[in-house]
Amino acid sequence: MDTKTLMRADYLDIIYDKRNKNYGGYELRRHYNQRLTRAFGVIFIGMVGFVCFSFINVNHVKPIVRRGPIVCPIPYPVEKPVVLPPKPPKPVASVPAPPARTIVFTPPVITKEPIEPDKLLTENKKLTDALPGLRNVPGDTSGIAPVDTKVPGTGVADKTEPKNEAPVIWVEQMPQFIGDMDVYLSSHLNYPDAARDANISGKVLIRFVVNEDGSVSDAVVERSIGGGCDEEALRMIRSMPKWKPGKHNGKAVKVYFKLPINFVLK
Repeated sequence: MDTKTLMRADYLDIIYDKRNKNYGGYELRRHYNQRLTRAFGVIFIGMVGFVCFSFINVNHVKPIVRRGPIVCPIPYPVEKPVVLPPKPPKPVASVPAPPARTIVFTPPVITKEPIEPDKLLTENKKLTDALPGLRNVPGDTSGIAPVDTKVPGTGVADKTEPKNEAPVIWVEQMPQFIGDMDVYLSSHLNYPDAARDANISGKVLIRFVVNEDGSVSDAVVERSIGGGCDEEALRMIRSMPKWKPGKHNGKAVKVYFKLPINFVLK
């Protein structure tokens, strides 16, 4: 390519100089702008047609009348039937219940004067099918519970056993060990030989119940270290003397208590 041709040529002619320009990359690059313009034109025409079609009122489209059956390009909407709510039931007039049968009840009065017959005390046998009231009313007796006057009372209240209440976690006055706890533990705790031989040490956490009388019961291991330390801790807790019981609202109650027992090798 000479100098004059080089000055007038674009970059594609320079790149594809002395190459086949009828097909391949040269053809794609040379007509790229034309294809891009044509594609945008088709997209624009499609968008304009879609917008124009959306403004057409489909309700005014008339069906095509032919000799055969009627063809409607767009089906007409079918109206749903209106369902009316059911009528509320008519209120039923309430019939007042008949008054209960009552008999005049005369309260007891201490007096030295003679009492008129209509002011004497009402006997219990007259109240078997009636209620005490201020006047005699011959009413309904169906809703009155009959009074059993054949079984006399003893005048002594039945003995009820105290309820076995469950232990609680916290009370106003928590249980207290009577004495020095550290001295008691050091004098009554025996280090198991198996734990000593296995070099086992640590804390065993025991949970137990301090009863209303201060006795200890229901001891269980909550944190174990093994080596016989758990059994030794339970033995010592179960052999404890009575504690000062916990109290709530001034009353002794059962209380859960947790005690860590430390096993230390010396």
